Amino acid sequence: MLELEAESSDGVEALIDEPLGVEVEDLVVELDGHRILDEASLRVAAGETVALVGATGSGKTTILEAISGLVEASSGSIRVGGRPLHEIDERELRAALALVFQEAFLFADSINENVSLGASTDVGAVTAALSVAHADGFVGDMAEGPDTVVGERGVTLSGGQRQRVALARALARTPRLLLLDDATSAVDPVVEGEILGNLRRGLATTLILVAHRISTILLADRVIFIADGRVVAEGTHEELLRREDYRALVTAYERADAQ
Repeated sequence: MLELEAESSDGVEALIDEPLGVEVEDLVVELDGHRILDEASLRVAAGETVALVGATGSGKTTILEAISGLVEASSGSIRVGGRPLHEIDERELRAALALVFQEAFLFADSINENVSLGASTDVGAVTAALSVAHADGFVGDMAEGPDTVVGERGVTLSGGQRQRVALARALARTPRLLLLDDATSAVDPVVEGEILGNLRRGLATTLILVAHRISTILLADRVIFIADGRVVAEGTHEELLRREDYRALVTAYERADAQ
């Protein structure tokens, strides 16, 4: 069945109100004369869960930042929901997309305000977001529950707790494209698996995540292997294990997790 896409108030075609696919073609990003991304190309289908795997400095974070419009490309193209990124209004993009970093920033305010950011998000949406992010347990144990005020930058919470509140903040906006940059790295691996399982089951979104834990990688539909700013291979984790360079990297990940 043919579906007509919505139009924004100025007559420009709007992003569809469903999970958004991503297409990156020959993307080049340079910083101080150094190529961070070197003609990187990848495609993520709407509703797919994809893990970006690569060594430190390979360009994984830069790919997420470029898709979200935080860094400017020297050349190449990005399409989100079938539309060129540069043609999408910033407010529309922010409403459709959420990027969560490894370092979670929280305000010296209540958990509720940190999740809703003062928006007209109803209590049910905040509660649901905390549940999906596996934060409802420790938040419920606090003296004032979600009304508990955390210290500056969330200093009264552990690293894993801060990450889960930051993730809930993103989820409360019901993004159609969710980008996670090692955003659950400080969370216990078992809990992390439950969070990602919740995301896949309970959220209608496309999920692209930077991952280094094997348990996280295995939850993805597909793995995109990044090296030296390029996409060098893609496939399932089992398929990529046939490559010596990929196998060596994930073996190093396993050893680091075991320590």
